[in-house]
Amino acid sequence: MPEQPTRRHRTARFITEAFAPTVLVTLVLAASPLILPEVTLAEVAVAILFVTALPFATVYVLARHGTLSDHHIGNRSQRGPVMAFTGVSIIVGLWILSLMDAALAFHRLIFTVLLGLALSMAVNLVWKLSVHAAVAAFFAAVLASASMPLGVLWSVLPLAVGWSRVQLGDHSWAQVLAGWASGLAIFAVYMLFLR
Repeated sequence: MPEQPTRRHRTARFITEAFAPTVLVTLVLAASPLILPEVTLAEVAVAILFVTALPFATVYVLARHGTLSDHHIGNRSQRGPVMAFTGVSIIVGLWILSLMDAALAFHRLIFTVLLGLALSMAVNLVWKLSVHAAVAAFFAAVLASASMPLGVLWSVLPLAVGWSRVQLGDHSWAQVLAGWASGLAIFAVYMLFLR
C-alpha cells in the first residue's frame, strides 16, 4: 500500500507548483503594463504566448505522453532540447514584438528572461541547477526593488521555493543556492539594462 504524502510533502508540492518558473514569468509579463505604461495588452499577450504558454504547453503534452520525465523536467538530460526550443520560441516572440513596435524596456525584460534561460541551459550541460530557485530569486528581487524597505519581505519567496525543491528530493541545497545566485545575477543584468 503506497504511503500517504505527509503534510510537509503536500506543502512542498503546492509551493513548487504555485511558484513554478512558468507561473512567475507569466505574472511578471502580465504585470508589465503596471510598470511600463507604454506596453499594450496585445504585446503582453504575444509575450506570454511565446515566452511561457507555448513552451509550457509543449512540455506538458510531451510529459503526458511519457517523452519527458514530468512537467518540471526532472531528468537533466532532457532539459537541453526543451530549453533550446523555449529559447527559439522567445526569439520569435521578440521578433513579433519588434514588428509591433513594442517598447524597448519590454524587449529588455524579455531578453533578460532569455539570458536567464541561456545561463540555466549552459549550467545544465554539466549540473542540475534549480531553475525554480533562479526564477523565484529574480522575481523576488524585482518586487523587492520596487517596494523597499518592505520589499525585503519578498525574500521569503525564494527561501520557500528552495525548501520545497529540496523537500521533494528534486534538488540539493547546493543546486538551490546556485539557482538563487543565477537569479540574482540576471536581476543585476536587468538593472543595468534599465540604466
